[in-house]
Amino acid sequence: MIRIEGVEKRYGGFVALQPLDLHVRAGEVFGFLGPNGAGKTTTIRMLAGVLTPTAGRIIIDGVNLAEHPVEARRRVGYIPDRPYLYDKLTAREFLQFVGRIYGMDASHAAARADALLGDHQLLDRVDELIEAWSHGMKQ
Repeated sequence: MIRIEGVEKRYGGFVALQPLDLHVRAGEVFGFLGPNGAGKTTTIRMLAGVLTPTAGRIIIDGVNLAEHPVEARRRVGYIPDRPYLYDKLTAREFLQFVGRIYGMDASHAAARADALLGDHQLLDRVDELIEAWSHGMKQ
């Protein structure tokens, strides 16, 4: 469940997102449609916790994003057009790093990283630096 209540985003005098109210129930599929500058990407970045709203609140699966950001972010998956990756890490190192950020112990993060890499047929590239990957591979 996602609930957005009076969320807006301003950069000084520029309004990037006018106050928005939205409720998406569990199991519903929702998409953002609109012209350039309508606030679609800004809204998604705020839902993912990448941007902080200027006003309003975001509730994800009952968790207030502003009050409990780590717990709320655990409930969201977000893949931007240009992924935020550390090019000097390998795929295995990066996945282990992210697992540790999300509270996994080192051995569980390592096992989960290897499982994900195997699931996506990437075991032959685990020791390759991310900087060598194409844009599509990074996504």
